[in-house]
Amino acid sequence: MTIEQLSEKRQSLLATAREIASNPDGDLAQVKSIMAEADKAAERIEALKAIGETAPVAPKNQPEEQPWKSGGVVRNPFTGSRDEANYKAYAFGQWARSIMGNRKAADWVKSNLKAQSEGTTTAGGFTVPDPLSSDLIYLRESYGIARQNCKVYPMTSDILNVPNATASTSVYYPGENTAITASDLTFAQVQLVAKKLAVLTQVSKELAEDSVIDFGATLARDMAFVMAKEEDRVVFNSATDATSGIDGILWAVYNLNATKANIASLVLFDAGSVAGQPTLANIRTMVQKLPTYAANAKWYMHREFFFNNIGTRLDALGGNSIMDIQNAYGPSPTLYGYPVVFVQNMPKVNTASSPAVLLGDLSSGTVFGDRRGVTIEVSDQRYFVEDALAFKGTERYGFNAFDLGNVNATASLRVPGSLIVGAFQAT
Repeated sequence: MTIEQLSEKRQSLLATAREIASNPDGDLAQVKSIMAEADKAAERIEALKAIGETAPVAPKNQPEEQPWKSGGVVRNPFTGSRDEANYKAYAFGQWARSIMGNRKAADWVKSNLKAQSEGTTTAGGFTVPDPLSSDLIYLRESYGIARQNCKVYPMTSDILNVPNATASTSVYYPGENTAITASDLTFAQVQLVAKKLAVLTQVSKELAEDSVIDFGATLARDMAFVMAKEEDRVVFNSATDATSGIDGILWAVYNLNATKANIASLVLFDAGSVAGQPTLANIRTMVQKLPTYAANAKWYMHREFFFNNIGTRLDALGGNSIMDIQNAYGPSPTLYGYPVVFVQNMPKVNTASSPAVLLGDLSSGTVFGDRRGVTIEVSDQRYFVEDALAFKGTERYGFNAFDLGNVNATASLRVPGSLIVGAFQAT
């Protein structure tokens, strides 16, 4: 048996012994027998290591083995050419194997990634090495709408205050020989508080053993996707729930005031539209409210909501009028000149007293903080019966939607922000 196989056998024996020992009716004699077998496995591991240390070293001029060039995966999420993407997937797989206790993988990581790599299968959290972390962040940005459109700030502490200009200087017309009236540029602080996000992924031991490239690509793709999906849920559709503690944009605007008509950045769809769709006049009003400084504004909504609600209104237009306001059909639709971005964890059904659509410039109306990169832990205990490994990924980030506009009972005094929300009225 190889060192890796012996290590896995030893860990399995130890897990079985712990399980029996924790049972009040457990057989202590059986525990001792299993522990003795585990000790023998440990002795064989040390013997094999000693043999490996005395084995002849390959000549330095021998070409370096490059196993990632011998094959590739169909759905490799990493960037670059075929060889570059395969190398990154291979490196991610070797790094993941190294924190599982695979000695050969740990040695490869030490030589090629220059990062801490050794660990056990039951403890230890390891931050993804820099060469892989940047690409994992790219994957999250590829999958996630929030990171693609928000301005991301690195957070060096748990709380970050970002300055935001709230009032500009004033212009005056002084008379001859008259002092100019001074005015100040006013700033406020937008606070980011780091929150921890975690994901647990089950990986079969067969996958981890059979193909390093497939293993790395599968693990990276899954963790990047689910983390980006959760970030999008929080940014767009969180209602300060216990899971995140963050106000998402839709509900941050909608909950500004109990009297919805007084919220400057909120457009209420026509009464009775819950059973049907918002009118084009409602959509046009959202565009009308958008301030001119929101230069990178986009529509954000669920794909089903767009085609079930907006699409039916556009279909009803006569002649070629549909082309006068949008290019709605295709992979990159627009509406009243603004791009439509589909966010699949935004509302897709019409619900009374609920927000559903966003037209906004996330780069000017929100801040997104990146506190800590992805940290990975691995265990063979949770899915012991399934003979699988549990990979836990965590990250820390913060979010704040701040440019929400004001609330005022007088229509002329309402000042919308760069985040305009459309919502269904109460029935």
